[in-house]
Amino acid sequence: MKLTLFVNHLCNLRCTYCYTGEKVDRRMPDEVMRRAIDFAVNTTTQGYLLLAFFGGEPLLEPKLIAGALRHARDRCIEKKLQLHTAMTTNGTVLDDERVALLKKHGFRVKLSMDGGRAAQDANRRFVNGRSSYEVVAGGLRRLVAAGIPTVVGAVLDPNNAHLLGESFDELVALGATHVTFAPNYTADWSEAARARLEQGLTALGDRYLAHLRAGREVRVDPLVGKIVTHLDRGAAARAICRFGVSELAVAPSGRLYPCDRLVNQDDDDAVCIGDLERGLDLEKRDRLLPARREEPPMCDGCELKARCKRFCGCANYETTGDPGAVSPVVCAFEQAFIDEADRVGNVLYAERNPVFLKQFYAGRSA
Repeated sequence: MKLTLFVNHLCNLRCTYCYTGEKVDRRMPDEVMRRAIDFAVNTTTQGYLLLAFFGGEPLLEPKLIAGALRHARDRCIEKKLQLHTAMTTNGTVLDDERVALLKKHGFRVKLSMDGGRAAQDANRRFVNGRSSYEVVAGGLRRLVAAGIPTVVGAVLDPNNAHLLGESFDELVALGATHVTFAPNYTADWSEAARARLEQGLTALGDRYLAHLRAGREVRVDPLVGKIVTHLDRGAAARAICRFGVSELAVAPSGRLYPCDRLVNQDDDDAVCIGDLERGLDLEKRDRLLPARREEPPMCDGCELKARCKRFCGCANYETTGDPGAVSPVVCAFEQAFIDEADRVGNVLYAERNPVFLKQFYAGRSA
């Protein structure tokens, strides 16, 4: 089971597209933290606990995190469960002490950073409006130097879509080997913005080509993920979102949500599926599960449906208000990503690029 602790609603950045609501100092009490871990340990049937930390900015609460790790370790030993750890951070407070904490406990880190200075500062500034680029770039370098597995999570927005290729290059230069660009679905994707997106995606594909031609083993998503779905048409189906079943997020209040993206300000009763006092509302959770819905009518006859993320409950809820209903915005992004992934993949395959063949055809017939 993946358990995400939303340790505080507080953050020192004011990102324009943030989906976690108002930034207030609402720290998760130690008792809630312990009860959340106990709940996950006592209910999982998967033989492991993936303990993830989210916010706000979770590393503003290092003592709570350290306490959660101690409690989770003790409970997992007691229940004979494997313990894995993950963190999503904005990278602004990665001092020596916090980096050592992440290293000691084997964290896998997702660092939120949109690219170079222009892309980063377009949407991700400090509360006082100051640039966050240098601080976050320094944080990424520290994580890389410490050998901590790190994925850079960049948000694809109308303000930075034209910088996609440049952003990927600059993040790789800082030491990133895996960058994933996630769309801001709720932005105003005007005709001009869509044109910038098309240009940006082509530039991103070109830069990925250049890196692999230079022998660099780097990954950029969603392009790599879409290449995988071309090679294995069942990959998307097996990755169907199971939020609320094998994934659970806990707000500081102790309320339960099917995914960390849906905690928001902890005031949306439509997607709250219980609390630590009463447990899970299984009937309500099951009504939300998009995996149990019939395929949306708009997907009928679509030749790409085996390769798209129409099953993502969070993206669907964010754009349509229904975890099982796919928005035309999501559909358009999926089409664009698949088109660019196929262009890049076809070029690299035709060139018999050794890095590409190693990444995608190891164990397959090429």
